[in-house]
Amino acid sequence: MSDKKSYYAFEDPSGTTIEFKATSLQQAMMIKKKKAVELGIPKEAFELTSISKKPSRSA
Repeated sequence: MSDKKSYYAFEDPSGTTIEFKATSLQQAMMIKKKKAVELGIPKEAFELTSISKKPSRSA
């Protein structure tokens, strides 16, 4: 089975966006929780805004 990763983007009401690669929505939710804790923002504040094969912004 190939490693198919998608980019998941989440945004909170204040406009803070986090985006990362994950293999599934379940994994993305776990990563979102970890990143939200690191930022000191409740994980519930972040809403999924997009799932794509390419990042939304160029690196």
